[in-house]
Amino acid sequence: MIYCVSDIHGELDRFERLLTLTQFSENDHLYVIGDAIDRCAMGVDILRLIMDTSNMTMLLGNHEQMCLATLGPHNEFGTRELWRQNGGSSTYRELLYHRTPHERNMILRFLAGLPDHLDITVGGQKFHLVHGCPGADRDTRIWVRIKPEDRSPYPGTICIVGHTPVNFLTGVSDQPFRIWHGDGILDIDCGCGHQKTTHRRLACLRLDDMAEFYVGNVDTEICSRPTP
Repeated sequence: MIYCVSDIHGELDRFERLLTLTQFSENDHLYVIGDAIDRCAMGVDILRLIMDTSNMTMLLGNHEQMCLATLGPHNEFGTRELWRQNGGSSTYRELLYHRTPHERNMILRFLAGLPDHLDITVGGQKFHLVHGCPGADRDTRIWVRIKPEDRSPYPGTICIVGHTPVNFLTGVSDQPFRIWHGDGILDIDCGCGHQKTTHRRLACLRLDDMAEFYVGNVDTEICSRPTP
């Protein structure tokens, strides 16, 4: 089975519960569509888990890009403050003060090699995986947010994105977040990492049959069909 998850944002406990909920095994494959780190404390541990698991593939998110721009060999002026403002302090401290230089460099090399989009086919259906928004350039693909009126720019292809919490698209924040279904675009960022958001959940989509999996504060849920 082929799974997609996005925007884990350091919530390792939810990620581990999700792997249990989906009964993820060596016969499956998981695509992590960016933003494994920041906001919550365990982002580096999530990266190490992904790096150590051969059947997990990660895409670059804007938070990984901010990490690279701050700690990588080509650090950019002002990025550290931008990263801090967006919840990067825990990752920054963990990499600088709690990991060896060798491990830190290994993680940064891993991040530097991540693709910013992938095209895959599952059961005859084409999918375009991208963190932010389908587009022709890297900044669009990792930074731009989709809008409710957006549609897939690729005929016959379903775009799966994260980055934009689904409540930005639905305007609904007073009930558990669900994957947003647009016109050929699915947003699977259900607010994980935003600790003040009561109804945030970690969402996962199984591409073989489009089943949805959710992990909340204490609850878990499997939805066998897309929610209207």
